[in-house]
Amino acid sequence: MMQPMRALLVVSVLLLAGSEALAQKPGRGNPRPAIENSEYRQPEPRRSAEPDVDVERIVPYLAYTLGELHYLAYACDGPDAQSWRTQMIALLAVEAPDNGRRRDRLIEEFNDGYREQQRYRAICGPQSDAERRALAHRGRDLSDMMRSAYFD
Repeated sequence: MMQPMRALLVVSVLLLAGSEALAQKPGRGNPRPAIENSEYRQPEPRRSAEPDVDVERIVPYLAYTLGELHYLAYACDGPDAQSWRTQMIALLAVEAPDNGRRRDRLIEEFNDGYREQQRYRAICGPQSDAERRALAHRGRDLSDMMRSAYFD
């Protein structure tokens, strides 16, 4: 159980860093405002120890999302944009460090996400920027779901 927890921490930090970077790119809108007191919400009560989340389904979907993000970054920012690919490598190192079916499946999902975006996003601009933000948000949500399965 320790290995998935490390993966959750790695992925949470990486996705949060990636989505923050997208939100604060120069010329791409205003930076996020500080949290107002009225926006603060009390934490939800703890649920049962049995997780409601199927982590075995979330990790491949997260790999797929990273593949989509990688294509958009590569297509819109150039071949030096490798941050999402680097995050996938970190995910593989924790979730599937050994060669095997699980590692192959995660790589396949990453590549499928890349190809899916490649088919539909030929032009960069406001629409692709919005898609990148939405995908980064999805990745953060998936990461939060995984975290809650182990820590809440």
